[in-house]
Amino acid sequence: MAALALLAAVYAVFLPAAWLRTDLRGAEPAEATFHAGTCVLGRCGVTFPLRGEEVTADLPLGTRARGHAEGDTVEVRHAPGEPGRVVLAEDTGRGTVAALLAVPGGATVITLLAAAAYVRRDRRTQDPTDPANPA
Repeated sequence: MAALALLAAVYAVFLPAAWLRTDLRGAEPAEATFHAGTCVLGRCGVTFPLRGEEVTADLPLGTRARGHAEGDTVEVRHAPGEPGRVVLAEDTGRGTVAALLAVPGGATVITLLAAAAYVRRDRRTQDPTDPANPA
């Protein structure tokens, strides 16, 4: 049961992250100042000008900083009307989305293989015709 809960959590985190990148692929571009942090865990951000105001937004979970340091100028894409929804422009490619979707896909395969091994092992120990298991 714990494996299913963990699998659901993986889907709940990685599918929205992939969807956001796909959704913002053609969104409004902007030049932004990068704020360093642990980007893979969603703890880095950017500040960019929008209609005369400075907007600070967190980058989503799984962002690959690719060597960006504090204060670097980066290109971002933000949702029209929702400047808080922002991604690095270089992080909207198909490869990034595929990598994000590979994580829950791999987790599903591992969970199914573990479940199959458990069921097979359980059947083997309960099979009365098995000479290795005298009743």
